[in-house]
Amino acid sequence: MRRRDVLAVMITGTVIILGLLTVFAIELSNTQAKSKADVEGRVHERSVLAAALLDSLFQTSAASSAATDAGLLGAAKVPNRRLDKLAGNNRYVVLLDPSGLVLAHTAGFTAQARNDLNLSAALRLLRLGRPWALGNVLPYGSAGVINFGIALNTHSGVRYLLTGLSPQLLGPFLLGELRQIHGVRGAHNFVLDGNGEVLSSTYAARPTGYVFHTPVQLSVLHHPSGEARGHYYDQVPLANTSWRVLLTAPDGPLFASVSGLRKWLPWVIFAAFAIVGVLALLLALRALRASDAVREARDELEVANLQLAKSNAALAGSNTELERRAQELARSNAELDQFASIASHDLQEPLRKVRTFTERVTDTESAVLSERGRDYLQRAGASAERMQRLIEDLLKFSRVSTQSRPFVPVDLSEMTREVLEDLDEQVRGSDALLRVGALPTISADAPQMRQLLQNLTSNALKFRREDVRPEIDISAVTEEGWVKLTVRDNGIGFEKQYSERIFRVFERLHGRGVYPGTGIGLPLCLKIAERHGGTVLVQSVPGQGSTFTVVMQSQRTEAVSDRPPTKPPDAPAPSPEPYVAV
Repeated sequence: MRRRDVLAVMITGTVIILGLLTVFAIELSNTQAKSKADVEGRVHERSVLAAALLDSLFQTSAASSAATDAGLLGAAKVPNRRLDKLAGNNRYVVLLDPSGLVLAHTAGFTAQARNDLNLSAALRLLRLGRPWALGNVLPYGSAGVINFGIALNTHSGVRYLLTGLSPQLLGPFLLGELRQIHGVRGAHNFVLDGNGEVLSSTYAARPTGYVFHTPVQLSVLHHPSGEARGHYYDQVPLANTSWRVLLTAPDGPLFASVSGLRKWLPWVIFAAFAIVGVLALLLALRALRASDAVREARDELEVANLQLAKSNAALAGSNTELERRAQELARSNAELDQFASIASHDLQEPLRKVRTFTERVTDTESAVLSERGRDYLQRAGASAERMQRLIEDLLKFSRVSTQSRPFVPVDLSEMTREVLEDLDEQVRGSDALLRVGALPTISADAPQMRQLLQNLTSNALKFRREDVRPEIDISAVTEEGWVKLTVRDNGIGFEKQYSERIFRVFERLHGRGVYPGTGIGLPLCLKIAERHGGTVLVQSVPGQGSTFTVVMQSQRTEAVSDRPPTKPPDAPAPSPEPYVAV
């Protein structure tokens, strides 16, 4: 074996060893990261379990009180003494209507407590539709008070029953639940209100009434989990309250499996093997290169000459190769269009089944499903519906070129009337005012021209301003073989910098929950216009509206397969036309 071959073998061995060392390092890092993530996951599961346990206790109490008190407190006028039976050891009990008007109260309901109703997080949550709620600690005497609110569905309407609980009495009850959460040595569990005040704690140095106030403590309150001063923490909000359950544990005992010597020893061994292996390979390579430098240079020169000869031969046949590749590209594009259409059709069937079965499960199993389960089913159905719309729009987009029709005379006035009939529900629902001017007859692909008009008009109805009646003008002018079709609205508009972005496939300027759609409508309009030898121009002012202008050849006899061969003239100013109110 020649030394050059030996050198190649050594280089290959070097690459293989370095690759194995890299894979080993990545796997070692991932293993340690996974171990730490597993520990953090178990801590989070404990937080969630503790929050769920507390939620179930308060929910049971609230449900029992709501069932008992709804009939007792449903009269038009409720005497104060009727609430005395419900007060017990609590600071006060007060009955409110949804507007916050006090209907009845016990003697402990002071003027200060009345003024603090505006600060009551429990009352705010009840007004948001929660069946029960717990708020922050409010000023009351020397120890404060916590409002426990229950929504009562009485024959006089919805009423809110607020009970003023003593934090000092509530703390021992919560402490019993916190002590059931097991952890490592030095771990502490807390229940905090929305202001960071401790409602209960297993840490004697942070008793009930202590308020988190240091920079580190405030940082903990603003992050769901993390590490601070050698401790790992995880917190979970308690449903229907402004509270949170906070678990803390020292890093050493908690991450014992991936910390200290156990963390660094594998890396030390890895580094030692890596250094030894790399040094051995480097020494071998250096020795080979020193003994064969001249011969290697001669071999490289021969290889360079051979490559130069091959390059000259390849250059001679480049024209033939380019032609062959162009033919292959054309064939591949045709096959890709056919594949996209078939794949899109095949994707429709499983999506329809997903929607059908989610609807059946919702209809037949709704009584046994949890609220979260119903929410998941609704999200699954909505996602399948969005995917189905997206596939349909993709099909429309791909068929602009693959499933086109011959150009025939198209009366834009008649086609606009048919489009507005299809959009009648949207027009009536938005109370829109449409004005249609005189429109010409042009030579075009009729279904595609209908799709263009429908997309532009539908967008004008969709992107309207709140509390402003939509006004849409559709007009056209013809000049020197070109037609300019204009759709103008008084909608939300957009910034000039987005004038090109809106014509990209799947590009959206707003979130999916703000305005519906898939982001294919305007790219489809542009593709149709270019196929008709034109383009789409747009002018828009935020808060005032947008004007979309389709400029295309009016008497073109066949479609353009790529970009327009000639540049369309500048859009002429619209001449006065008689408008018809629709």
